[in-house]
Amino acid sequence: MSDVWVGDEIVRVEADYLPDGRIQPTAFSWRGQHRKVVGLGRQWEEADGRHMLIIVPDGSRFELCLASDQSGWRLRRAWQRPYLA
Repeated sequence: MSDVWVGDEIVRVEADYLPDGRIQPTAFSWRGQHRKVVGLGRQWEEADGRHMLIIVPDGSRFELCLASDQSGWRLRRAWQRPYLA
């Protein structure tokens, strides 16, 4: 089970821009944590920009959005795995 966060926050994203036009995030920083991207899901276009689903090492999933004018990245949703003690 995971906790779902829905919002709209600015994030810093490291990404590769592939020759075929795809964008492949490799890492991002959110709320003081730097997270490596280990999996990339689907990508789609909406009026506000290019959305994509990513997975980090602990299995948490995130929806990132690159603004239509490529002015910046935003985090739209997060499905975070709970931390176990």
